[in-house]
Amino acid sequence: MLRVALGHEMWVLPDDTHRSRGEETHLRVFYGHAMNPDGLAKGARIAARAIDPGGERVKLKLLPNKDSYKLRLTPEREGLWAVDVENDIGPIVVTKGGLYKPGSRKEFRDAREAAYYYQYAKTYFVTGHFCAACGDLFKQADLSFLGHELELVLSPGNYQVGDEVMLQVRYRGGLLPEAMIAATWSGWHKPDWAQRFVSNGKGQVKVALSDPGNWLFYVRHADQNRGVPGEYDARVMSATLCLAGVRRS
Repeated sequence: MLRVALGHEMWVLPDDTHRSRGEETHLRVFYGHAMNPDGLAKGARIAARAIDPGGERVKLKLLPNKDSYKLRLTPEREGLWAVDVENDIGPIVVTKGGLYKPGSRKEFRDAREAAYYYQYAKTYFVTGHFCAACGDLFKQADLSFLGHELELVLSPGNYQVGDEVMLQVRYRGGLLPEAMIAATWSGWHKPDWAQRFVSNGKGQVKVALSDPGNWLFYVRHADQNRGVPGEYDARVMSATLCLAGVRRS
């Protein structure tokens, strides 16, 4: 858990981006850095759910695996699905001696730093038939924005190598300019992020999908105005978005 304070994040990845209606679907929830897993995050404060094409939310059970948590669901509705995961980590301090400890200034009154940490992760998959231009959109909810405090937003779709995606960072419903966004993909074998961007005045960045595989986007934001006197000085959030199955055209 304490590695969160140093930059570890969560991401969720479907085993397959397109399933048939009624076919069991598997996803995995990872914890680590830049798409490099590093053990399991604490499961007691992690919540996972699926959002069906009509916008209905279904709670999912976390099943511990070797390097990830597994999620299982059997979609009975055709269209675009979203899966999101939240991790309520809680307060972490840097003690006077420089150690990272779970707790707040209530327990560590002389702490150098104290912040409350919270993580979001999301991804998408398709069940059966989904066509954004087929005139049947009243049955498909808009799942691009799920209402997270901090969220990376794009228009879900079937992307190929060479496509450009427009990402937007939203914080508490508004746009977040000058946010640092990191990106990598499953074919990048170095231990850190492959690319970094800064969002413009509208909270946007444009990213070219240069390689096939699963793409992961990440943003982190510290809000110094949301501290609680006597407990912590800031609220630190991270959000990831996994765009799975980018293929060559």
